[in-house]
Amino acid sequence: MFGFFSRKSKEASEKKSQAAEDKRGVLVPLIVVPRSKIEQGDGEAFHLVFAVMQFVVTIVSKGLYRHSEINPKAMEVFHADQYSLEVKNGGHSQFIHNAGSEIHTMIANARAGLSACGAKGQLATLEKMSAWIAKHPDEAAKQTGFEGGRDDFLDALDDAFYEADDAMPMEDLLARWIASWPDLQIVDDDNYDDAIDRLVLSNPQREARLFHDSVGKLVRQMLSQREVGAGLACATISPSEIKLGFGMARMLDIEGEKQMVFQLRTDAEELRLCASTKTHVAVYEYVAPEDPPVMRPGDNPLGANAPRVGTLLGRAEQSEIETAIQLSEQNHAPVAVDLLLRKAGFDPLGAIVSANSVAQTAEGPVVNWVVLASDRTFLSLSSPNGSVLLCGEDYEKLAEATMLELGAHFDRSAAAR
Repeated sequence: MFGFFSRKSKEASEKKSQAAEDKRGVLVPLIVVPRSKIEQGDGEAFHLVFAVMQFVVTIVSKGLYRHSEINPKAMEVFHADQYSLEVKNGGHSQFIHNAGSEIHTMIANARAGLSACGAKGQLATLEKMSAWIAKHPDEAAKQTGFEGGRDDFLDALDDAFYEADDAMPMEDLLARWIASWPDLQIVDDDNYDDAIDRLVLSNPQREARLFHDSVGKLVRQMLSQREVGAGLACATISPSEIKLGFGMARMLDIEGEKQMVFQLRTDAEELRLCASTKTHVAVYEYVAPEDPPVMRPGDNPLGANAPRVGTLLGRAEQSEIETAIQLSEQNHAPVAVDLLLRKAGFDPLGAIVSANSVAQTAEGPVVNWVVLASDRTFLSLSSPNGSVLLCGEDYEKLAEATMLELGAHFDRSAAAR
């Protein structure tokens, strides 16, 4: 008898301990919104929902808080509204594609938010989508939101979602729920920025995460097949160009075959298009869409106002791309760019890196990277013996780092997650 109560007491204690641990994990318990979003005279619900969305984006992007450290209700609204926005923009197919590896977390949060606010119709479509993903994982992985990457079942769910949202708009329900939160902190508009800044600076992990995120952004640019391939392809254009960043993607026709094509910004004045395949990455001229768009017989409305793929400008073969990525991993190239810029006195956080070439030298293979940071252009050389940062027409050496230094910098970055 006493043993039973003792065991029960222990279980209750464990639950209490777990609850306390969960509470400690939330570093941002209050959700801060400007007073004007509550008192908008037009009665539009989206003002309040947008305020919560904006709060989450700011706290994550500037404060570097993780989603699990933010009041869960804010994340539930965030993902519920994101679900709605994605479906309205490109359907359930687009939502699945854009969610990627975060799909299950997003569905769980959206489910909680839709349940709490009473959006029964939209919750039903979410649940059907979730069940379809579980039953058809291979098909789910093929979804793009564009022609050729849309499942008929998901298109039918889009119609059901619109019908539910017409009957009872999700934003109205979310706004009503948000307004009832006891942990909603309403501040005067003049004080809003200061309130957010205090939250941003109060994150005890922010400085360490700034360091980790700086290296992480470089890793994404320097170890991605599409990113590295686009840089190498741009370097083959005459005159050579520097890859800056990717824009929206569409399924476009390339030599009679539909391919996923991304808008690409380079240091040239014109936009480019980039296609990444299993054998190569290619950069093409961007042919602007007709204005106004012309719908031809048999055209898909989703393809209206789409650009066309023009002349091939540059191309990088998969073998060269793989070599550059492999060498970059071995030689800690992303960490090198971060450390070299810091040594030279420049901020690495917003650096843009474009692969330029792989060269054979007496010291072994060297990967050359064009680095844009602090409104200046640098050249980073990554080799088996270390890395150097050069600048100017005469390639003045600004900083260098040995492999021992790079290994230590890598360890510090990994520990700062």
